[in-house]
Amino acid sequence: MEKFETLNELIVALLFWITTNTEYKEPKKFPEVEFLEQKELSQLACKRDCEILALTPDNPKYTIYLSKQLSPMDDICHRGILLHELIHILQDDQNIFTNYESKTKKHLREMDALVNHNIYLSQYGKKILYSNGFAAKFKSQSKNNLYC
Repeated sequence: MEKFETLNELIVALLFWITTNTEYKEPKKFPEVEFLEQKELSQLACKRDCEILALTPDNPKYTIYLSKQLSPMDDICHRGILLHELIHILQDDQNIFTNYESKTKKHLREMDALVNHNIYLSQYGKKILYSNGFAAKFKSQSKNNLYC
């Protein structure tokens, strides 16, 4: 796994991967990443405690909130989560799936991000599990190193 000096360097590398491997283009504005306490993040996303680790809000635009539990600089699974959120930034930036009704648009955007998330992780011999159109975790703490 590549080493990066700064988070911005990592973001540049992930954006390069996305623009090289998908139809997405560079965003009009460079995304910002803010690390939040898990409690604060889950309140923002779910209005209650929940297991969410990342959120790309509608406002402020070009902002990604990551849980402070994540370490994308050192962990390929966490890096995949950041890539996933960057795809949401690009979807918004480039008006992808905007001709659809809101729920459908959200679902299509999520599926697109999940597919690319899995393609990215597959290059590192990993993958994510998903069900009902969202990333999922195994209930058991299996020793399976394939899944993030």
